[in-house]
Amino acid sequence: MTTPMPSSSLSAFTSSRLTLRNRLAFIATVNNLGRNSQVTPELIAFYAARARGGAGLIVTEGLSAHPSSIPNGTVPLAYDADLVPGFTELAAACHRHGARILGQLWHVGRQALWNPTMRPWAPSGGRDPYSGVTARTMDESDIEDVIAGFVASADNLRRAGFDGVELHGAHGYLITQFLSPWSNHRTDRWGGDTTGRSTFLVELVRGIRDRCGESFAVGVKLTAHEYVDGGIDLQETQRIVRAVEAAGAAPDYWAVSQANFSPSLEYHVPDLSFPDVPFAELSRGVREATSGTPVMAVAKVPDVATADRLIDDGTADLVGMARAWLAEPDLVRKVESGEEPRPCTYCNVCWDFIHTGRPIACIYSPTTGRELATDAERPVTPEGRRTLRVVGAGPAGLEAARTAAADGHEVHLYERGQHSGGRLRSDAAVHGREPMARAADWLDRAVTSAGVTVHLGTAVDGDVVREWGPDDAVVVATGSDPEPPSVEGAAVLPIETAAVRPEELEGTVVVVDAVEEEPVYAFACEVASRGHRVLLLTPREAPARRVAYVSRIGVLRRLDEAGVEVHTLTEPVAVVGGRLRTRHVYSAAERDLGEVGSIVAAGPYRPGPLPDALREDPRVRGVVGDASSPRGYVAISHEAHDTVRGLVGVEQSEARA
Repeated sequence: MTTPMPSSSLSAFTSSRLTLRNRLAFIATVNNLGRNSQVTPELIAFYAARARGGAGLIVTEGLSAHPSSIPNGTVPLAYDADLVPGFTELAAACHRHGARILGQLWHVGRQALWNPTMRPWAPSGGRDPYSGVTARTMDESDIEDVIAGFVASADNLRRAGFDGVELHGAHGYLITQFLSPWSNHRTDRWGGDTTGRSTFLVELVRGIRDRCGESFAVGVKLTAHEYVDGGIDLQETQRIVRAVEAAGAAPDYWAVSQANFSPSLEYHVPDLSFPDVPFAELSRGVREATSGTPVMAVAKVPDVATADRLIDDGTADLVGMARAWLAEPDLVRKVESGEEPRPCTYCNVCWDFIHTGRPIACIYSPTTGRELATDAERPVTPEGRRTLRVVGAGPAGLEAARTAAADGHEVHLYERGQHSGGRLRSDAAVHGREPMARAADWLDRAVTSAGVTVHLGTAVDGDVVREWGPDDAVVVATGSDPEPPSVEGAAVLPIETAAVRPEELEGTVVVVDAVEEEPVYAFACEVASRGHRVLLLTPREAPARRVAYVSRIGVLRRLDEAGVEVHTLTEPVAVVGGRLRTRHVYSAAERDLGEVGSIVAAGPYRPGPLPDALREDPRVRGVVGDASSPRGYVAISHEAHDTVRGLVGVEQSEARA
């Protein structure tokens, strides 16, 4: 038997102010689980789950450090002393599971993205490139007041039992705005050269240390490259690091990130189109500039093995992960016990949820963001054990089977095709979307390891159903069917068919987009790369409405680079003489878009029909997923999980009665 190599990232970390059981941090990510700017039980349960799952360090979402920065109604207010009891509960919950906790102190500055009714502050005023809000220039008293707010916020968290704070100096928020020559045009002591622009950060670190004492940790998250002309680049970041440390304000670590809320935001949360750890060179560059301060690498670190490599090759001392922890709260615990963690697909749906004000969610981890309401395990008593028959092995059917088996039931999963995965497999079949198969693969292995009996290539007909027991429960998850629009004079091919047989497409290819999701645009780019002229038609004002904004930037960039012609507010009407006639959805004006060879439709979809053998069967206890209503991955995953959990509760109650 081979002895497993020791894991660098799972080794202990000790510095003057931080002692961690391992080098892996769950890093700051807005979760929208707060209410009325207060700490809630849901928020505490969210962080406690990651602490219980083995994180060495928990860094909270950004906490408002001053009344001039209230991003939205879910972000807790660190500056409000009345919230100390809630923060105390949060710190205790993380400590109870062996993790250290830092509160990230946040001021959005001119990037008042979600609260445009406030008057945003900035070092040099100016217009925010994303929200379009124009800030007013802070005067000396404003700056001193904000520094005092950060210090008071840190002291509130110290009194609550936090181990320290992290200053959010990344992604174009207020601290970045002071540090960057792109946004700081001041000529007083708060601006000018690198040393002047670093003064705000230096004063924050000094002020917190003076108030909170030498045992209280202060980390700093930096944007090491803004990727905008005239902004911070790696060389400037190295100068900033040296200036801050030379001023005696070295933090307990530098967490190295990238981008801001300009078009470079695409790099902020690199999605599945990027390789793993695409910005590792930034961490290496910062590490070269420090006088021994630990460096934390972040941005698309998919697993513990990758974290090990970052530490072993000298890129970083600590590794921060967010989306990997959202997909799998038990990340470290599973690695240590030899189980396979649920892998992140980097689809960025989680980011879309938080950016649009919804509670955090993962496409196929149905407990993420719902930790308080969902138990990690619910083993049944022997008398409560039932047999569950799940019909359909798409994402909803796989989740239903996995949940029921994990709860201790006997589960049989039926799929008429030769492969499971459903929509996830169709999604992954599109060039550039291959990582989506990770979710299907993990679900496959999870149901097998949980003891589910899988029947592939089995249509559920009368012969099959007659073999089932009278007390068996049946959940139907047979998916959806495409319902392409009718275009007079033309055959319309569903995208699912075209994606696996693109060589059959002819001439100019028209893609009719009824779903507004990323696979549509990846398909259009792939077809264009084969030499076709591609027209993308959407009835909306712009394409990719359902794609997370950070990923939408890349989608629109790639469409343009591929030469795809985008026609908004447009629907197809007919093909006459080989030419496509379209209609404007508002004005009803018709236009000729030229010769067309093939028309491909992405949606819409209708629920698939219930198998004939089950239409009147009283054992059917639920219809889930697209068979219930075609929707996004998160909705169908939640529905499958909750339906099975509901059946478990009903049947256990019946068994006890």
